[in-house]
Amino acid sequence: MRFSRLLNPKSGRSLIIALDHGLMFGNVEGLGDPVETLEKAISCGVDGVLLSPGVARLTEQLFRGKNAPARILTIDLPMGSTVPGRFEKVFAHKLIYSVEQAVKMAVDAVKILFPWGLEKSAQAEVVQVISKAVEECEHWDMPLVVEPVLWGENVSERNDLDLIESAARIAVEIGADILKIQFLGESRLSRIIHRLRIPVFVLGGPKSDSSRQILKVVQESVRSGAKGVMFGRNVWQRENMEEVLAALKSIIHDDLGYEEVVQKFNL
Repeated sequence: MRFSRLLNPKSGRSLIIALDHGLMFGNVEGLGDPVETLEKAISCGVDGVLLSPGVARLTEQLFRGKNAPARILTIDLPMGSTVPGRFEKVFAHKLIYSVEQAVKMAVDAVKILFPWGLEKSAQAEVVQVISKAVEECEHWDMPLVVEPVLWGENVSERNDLDLIESAARIAVEIGADILKIQFLGESRLSRIIHRLRIPVFVLGGPKSDSSRQILKVVQESVRSGAKGVMFGRNVWQRENMEEVLAALKSIIHDDLGYEEVVQKFNL
């Protein structure tokens, strides 16, 4: 029941906006006022939002009513620096919110990061944190979104597709209900979705210089069988956020082609 709230009934897919970046990075360009950005995203008709616990509590009133978007709650914090606003490398990984608290908040899923390539002690801590989250989610019937990423010094290339595919597989083996992964190319992503048999959402990553390239990625992600996207900086770091969201919805829910959307929204 909770997972079904993440999906648009029209298409069975979802446009989810990630607004939890301040939890790790502090003040982020384009997300200086997360409540204002959230209100704008809701007014544009997004299907769901990814929030930190603090912002989720601040904005509970925005999600009253049956037509409100779904909420996914980030419940962990990979420590990347001892200085606020900086991110150097992950040296520790902690749960900051329990699944029981998330249930009381009536969110629809929780999300946890799964960084790879860390020092051995930090990597072991990551696995312990995720295992605990899996156990709690099973107890409370809460969907768990796991986001495998290559962030550590022991990984020379963050976009190594073979390593990302293996990381996705391990996340599923540990107990992830939903995957949030970067776009790996249409054919490889389709293969992962077919083999792993759980819902997959594509993340946006750093802001791309080309909004057209982002639209093309979304089209190929949908064609591969992805349930949708969880985009942050590639939405709210753009001055034409409303037009970008409308374009994304046209691809995800209306199955419009990339070229048609570019012309329709003059992107």
